[in-house]
Amino acid sequence: MTAQDYMAKFGHSFRIYNHCTDKNGILRVKTLCDLLNDVAEMHTIIQHADVATLNKGGHTWMLRRMHLCMPDMPSQGRNVCVETWNPEVDGLLVPRLYKVSDEKDGLLRAFAYTDWMMVNLHTMRPDRPTEAMKAISGLCSEQLPPASPLLGPMERKTGFRPDATWSDPFPCRAVYSDIDFNGHLTQSSYIQRMIDAHGAAFLDTRRIKEMEVVYAREIKPDAGFLVRFKQEGASVSYVVTDSCQTSLHAWARAVWA
Repeated sequence: MTAQDYMAKFGHSFRIYNHCTDKNGILRVKTLCDLLNDVAEMHTIIQHADVATLNKGGHTWMLRRMHLCMPDMPSQGRNVCVETWNPEVDGLLVPRLYKVSDEKDGLLRAFAYTDWMMVNLHTMRPDRPTEAMKAISGLCSEQLPPASPLLGPMERKTGFRPDATWSDPFPCRAVYSDIDFNGHLTQSSYIQRMIDAHGAAFLDTRRIKEMEVVYAREIKPDAGFLVRFKQEGASVSYVVTDSCQTSLHAWARAVWA
């Protein structure tokens, strides 16, 4: 492959070890998200768009939205190939796609659509993608399977406002091991806390198949926060708020089977 090929699309192989899985030997959703981030980091280094390089220009990456589809999560002992590429820049958003395939049978195990923003470290507000980022986006034309939005247009913008029909608050804290390169709670830790809020009785009999998450405000180290959810059949909506339930940090909707 040429340097242009690696710039357009990047893949890396992983083995699913015991520490990556739940008690049933199935890859954890949080670990899947961490693997996606690892491959994205490897790709951005090749693209000269990694966090260290962006920091020199006064920017960093911030995830705005993730739509994760898990039709057939890999199990312990399997080898998977995780691939990533960038479609064309869309306004302030820099999309990044991911595909997880089984190396033995070639079957698609999981895939994800994500939207990232280049954030100005001085103003902490989004900046338009650089010309260099625009130039390396859209070089790969591969398409993922379609994924219908789980959140409506207004839900993507404003999130949810829980009422008495939602679950009791599930208290959490942003511990040191949850913190990412920006000094905030990692995106996968938001998802893990949403899943944990259900408890063992629910999780022993259900498996998450799809999830769309919007990230709005960072959670800093040692900060307390709350998770609430509302289940409607196979669909579950979530909110992550501050301890006073006045500020929304993230919201999501998932499909469970």
